[in-house]
Amino acid sequence: MEGKIPILPWCESPAQAETHIISAPLAAFNRAGFLTINSQPAVNGEKSDHPIFGWGGAGGRVYQKAYIEFFCSPELLNIIQEVVKVKPHLDVHAVDSHHQPMYTGLKGVTALTWGVFPNKEILQPTIFDPDTFVVWSEEAFQLWTSAWAELYDDDTESSELLYHIHDTYYLVAIIDHEYIESDLYSVFTDAMVERSRRKALQASAANSDEVAIDMDS
Repeated sequence: MEGKIPILPWCESPAQAETHIISAPLAAFNRAGFLTINSQPAVNGEKSDHPIFGWGGAGGRVYQKAYIEFFCSPELLNIIQEVVKVKPHLDVHAVDSHHQPMYTGLKGVTALTWGVFPNKEILQPTIFDPDTFVVWSEEAFQLWTSAWAELYDDDTESSELLYHIHDTYYLVAIIDHEYIESDLYSVFTDAMVERSRRKALQASAANSDEVAIDMDS
């Protein structure tokens, strides 16, 4: 996200120009444990010849829903699910390395990018299909081991970490259907606040247990 690494196993080309617009929050989300591999910001009626968001030729208007795809731990997924309960305009789709899907939102196919042009039907070049997402997850998880972990000896910490992510993390996709006033990225800031709150409660409970043990002794 900061341009220091040109490619990833899931993306064999540098980030597109539209990604640079949201690179700062994406970098923060990655540092917090949300390992992003695909994303796009919301667009509401930009001209189709816009230098960054435009496509399809002149004379049209283009739209897109904010979307993000990432790997995360079960703990973070649990927090994400709690956060989106109060955000009904968001769909969350998650699947593990065993290809067991877990959905908290709509299960139908939805357009992520569309355009309105003169003398044409509405064009939808990018869609999200939950079934296709599950199929893609097989390759996405495999890349952790086939394209990355194999670079290290089996007994190294790097190999152990990559296999741990492969075996325990979820591939998650979130779609924000509110493309006019999108607040998709607030999910992650809210999740980070909630995780800090939970850690503080755990630390407080642990300290209470230690005090109780000392008093008993």
